[in-house]
Amino acid sequence: MALQWNMVNFAYPSADAVLPGWYWQAQPGLVQLVDGYSVGKTTALQLLAGRLQAADGTLQVDGATPLQLQAAHQLFWREPRRPDTMPPDTTTLEQWAVQLSGYFPQWDAALLADLRSGFDLAPHWHKPLLALSTGSLRKAVMALGLASGAKLVLLDEPLSGLDKPAMAFAQQALQAAAQHFADTGRYLVLAHYEALVQ
Repeated sequence: MALQWNMVNFAYPSADAVLPGWYWQAQPGLVQLVDGYSVGKTTALQLLAGRLQAADGTLQVDGATPLQLQAAHQLFWREPRRPDTMPPDTTTLEQWAVQLSGYFPQWDAALLADLRSGFDLAPHWHKPLLALSTGSLRKAVMALGLASGAKLVLLDEPLSGLDKPAMAFAQQALQAAAQHFADTGRYLVLAHYEALVQ
């Protein structure tokens, strides 16, 4: 069992290659993509999500491609900065959670309830996404992703826009998730400018 990134090469039109010749693999659990700004972390997540296609090389999670994981409802990537990954902005958080619970076969309702409480999302549960702050959207994406039960969960800059109490809870939640993902043979990939879990 491994997440394998094998010599994947990708370049945007009229630009130099991004992440040229990377080769790495990771065992189930937490994978942290840590580096400065504008060095390709989000591009790496888009490749892992199957949203971008590499010119060559292979990307596999336990032998499956990102598109195969997507087809099997085993890949979670929602990014507030990319509307094409999000539901319509008139959708309430409650409606979104119900939709996702019917989409992901290993959905964990009890974990979502704990995360909803820890992130103080209850006051926002019946609000449409367009009424939420950046921080509240980030907390919602993190909670829904961790509760999804998906084989591969991708989170980009998860602490962006969070206040200090939410940051502290997020790091506790991610620490607990790292062990749970390892125990269940799943992968949690975080892209951030610094390590979030030690």
